[in-house]
Amino acid sequence: MIKTINTFCGICESACGMKVTTEGNRVSKIEGLHEHVRTKGYLCVKGKSALDIMYSPHRLKYPLKKKNNVWERISWEEAFEIIAEKLTELKKTYGANSLSVYHGQSYVKDCLAMFCMKRFLNAFGTVNLCSAASECFVPRIISGVTTFGALPAADASDSNCIIFWGSNPFASGIMFGLNMPGSIKEFTHLKEQGVKFIVIDPMVSGIAKLADLHIKIRPGTDGALALGMIRVIIENQLYDKEYIDNYTSGFDQLKGMVRKYELKQIEETTKVPRELINKAARMFAQNNPASIVPGVGLEHHTNAVQTLRSLAVLSTITGNIDRAGGNTMICPFQLASATIEDAPRQSQPPIGSHEHPLFVKMMNQAHALVIIDEILKNKESPTKALIVAGGAPVPQLANTNKVREALKKIDFIVVIDFFMTETAQYADLVLPAAFFLERDEVFSYPLSLQNKVVKPEGCMSDSWFWCELAKKMGFEKYFPWKSSEEIIDFVLKPTGFSYQTLKEHPEGIMNKLPPGKFLKNGFNTPTKKIEIYSNILKSMGYDPLPEYKEPFESVVSTPELAQQFPITLITGARLPMYLHSQFRNIDSLKKLHPEPFMELHPQTAHDYGIDDNDLVRVESKRGKVVIKTKLTESILPQVAHIPHGWVEKDCNILTDHENRDPISGFPGLNSSLCRITKI
Repeated sequence: MIKTINTFCGICESACGMKVTTEGNRVSKIEGLHEHVRTKGYLCVKGKSALDIMYSPHRLKYPLKKKNNVWERISWEEAFEIIAEKLTELKKTYGANSLSVYHGQSYVKDCLAMFCMKRFLNAFGTVNLCSAASECFVPRIISGVTTFGALPAADASDSNCIIFWGSNPFASGIMFGLNMPGSIKEFTHLKEQGVKFIVIDPMVSGIAKLADLHIKIRPGTDGALALGMIRVIIENQLYDKEYIDNYTSGFDQLKGMVRKYELKQIEETTKVPRELINKAARMFAQNNPASIVPGVGLEHHTNAVQTLRSLAVLSTITGNIDRAGGNTMICPFQLASATIEDAPRQSQPPIGSHEHPLFVKMMNQAHALVIIDEILKNKESPTKALIVAGGAPVPQLANTNKVREALKKIDFIVVIDFFMTETAQYADLVLPAAFFLERDEVFSYPLSLQNKVVKPEGCMSDSWFWCELAKKMGFEKYFPWKSSEEIIDFVLKPTGFSYQTLKEHPEGIMNKLPPGKFLKNGFNTPTKKIEIYSNILKSMGYDPLPEYKEPFESVVSTPELAQQFPITLITGARLPMYLHSQFRNIDSLKKLHPEPFMELHPQTAHDYGIDDNDLVRVESKRGKVVIKTKLTESILPQVAHIPHGWVEKDCNILTDHENRDPISGFPGLNSSLCRITKI
């Protein structure tokens, strides 16, 4: 029987609407869902290749147990017995917090899986849940909450000017916001309408080719550039005085601070000519409404939060916050809490609370890089058991060699995934996860239902894994549901919607927050205004103004190190056919980009006697990688870029996990030092 079912793509956090055709228990066709409220029929190359992923011969089909370093097939029942017995034993001996869980980015949108996982951990008693969020997106949340009391996103389709700052939406897909284009065609249409594009990036990205102004900046100095633009706007009185007087606090302190940032100094710091700083500032300030699209490229520096705060201030003083065409507040639906009222409470805080208290408080989870530190610095690992759910600490986390060393010290590891990953090789048990077309799920922005379109063969959805494990360990009373539909109805209860309602609205339901609500009613900050001078940051002992700090490791801050390692290294720019370290085993995707290269400017290559396609050794304080070169004028001289996610050419062997942004705990993945030698 042929059926057509509407759902959304579960490959990445964009959650694009999808129309799926099935024949019996097999998917035969995938298309974009044009009725979807955000994505309107758009599917990226990964979404279009979903069938290749789902039916890959490399998919895990049944649980595996490592015995004498050889994998053997076991039943789900045996897997649950092993896990339950081991966790019970470790909890009795070392306490509940000896269990840590690391989840990947898929759980960000998989609200059902997130709910069940958190509920299980609450019942078990551990507070040491950590995730890929230790290196992704959190600085944006912190900067938004400490400035506005909420998270803003670009209302780009109604902007007259857009700054793409460390962002390449052509590679990253749909942006997180209601009114953001999702394809090259739509961005090109905006250009044809006369919208100004400013791109700030040390590399020429896809979006940079449409730019009216492309500023190539020295990696890690974005905060200094933003302060330079702020100074230009203030000195030339291009700011919105009425807006500032009515809706902000701290502008006078800001004016005093930026006086010390001379444009000559900013030029020397950023390597951006003063005339371009002036031009960018004027273009942004004089083309209201204007918006800023910050990218992950800004987060992977040791000054991440204050850099993003400086962008928030830039939008604020030009009157572009909570206004149509500027940066408006997002408002996902609030789902049911996973907290169990009568569950045992832990007095011990999550790991990372001392080092990065604001991160832990806002995310309500431990910090993955601090967990790695704690494992390494103690003779006996305080983490005795680790469950990795849809994530890949190797090669995702900084300083891969240290991550590998930490994994070897953990007594018991379980990995839940689609494929046998590099991280899974360290596990005692590997469990096959259901693909998104084989499970029910819920997403909160827009509120939408991911329909199970076919039955899984030997695999299990993440949400049911946690439910079944809970029952095996005696937590049945906290998991009374008999079906996914029942859990979904429970999770949706605060929204006023139900499983059946979402079935009837496959296009998704937006929780619309019209621009101007916060301007009218006040912001969720201590002063009820936009806090240029942040009282939250001040109370936590951080700079209340977005002062610029040089990256911990750079040609400026560590000149002696730079003599040995003179090249600034960028890692991690996204490739549209892959998602972090995933899908390099999918032939249809791998043929689009079969191997990684180190990108290098021709002048830099000439200085080191390197030609295109040469094999080179790239070294940092942490380790070395051997990789081929690709010469391109699209990158700044004395800067190198290696894409992330390639286990065999793992750029994170070169990166540092110890020196981190003091607020968010993020490492300097895009601003470390290396040297290059031709082999």
